[in-house]
Amino acid sequence: MTPTLMPQSLLWCERRQPTTVQASCPPARMDIYTGLWRGTLKQKNFEMLNLHMKTGDTLKLTGKISDDEEGFSINLGYSSSDLALHFNPRFNQSVIVCNSMCSNKWQTEYRDHHLSFSEGSTLKLAIEMKADKFEVKLPDGHTVEFPNRHCYNKVTYMSINGGFRLTSFKLD
Repeated sequence: MTPTLMPQSLLWCERRQPTTVQASCPPARMDIYTGLWRGTLKQKNFEMLNLHMKTGDTLKLTGKISDDEEGFSINLGYSSSDLALHFNPRFNQSVIVCNSMCSNKWQTEYRDHHLSFSEGSTLKLAIEMKADKFEVKLPDGHTVEFPNRHCYNKVTYMSINGGFRLTSFKLD
């Protein structure tokens, strides 16, 4: 069953810039003093527009991995058809697949076999955007590196699909 998207909601991110969010249920609360968004979204698809992440920034995500999904994906880029980073843990294959997309065309996959988390667990990730690569720090300290193939100096789009329920994020 595909969730129905609710009307867009306006949030403020860490830098107090307007951020548009689309989700299958209304977003939870944003702490206006810390800029940290908290809550529980029970959807399988989450999309954010106007992210304002640039080179040197770190996106910190916390959430719960579903017990009954084979994986999930976190996507960063300009739009759903132009992705700088597609981060896709696949539990049924015990691998993390990373890729990028240009004009709706997938590029060459990168596979990292260091899958240090599992279904049903709480997950904290830190994604740092550098000029030449993205670094995804896993809970056990391992870092997955993926090249910034399109040389983006900012990304404005984020989506989360599949079995990851986002509970908080922060852009530093």
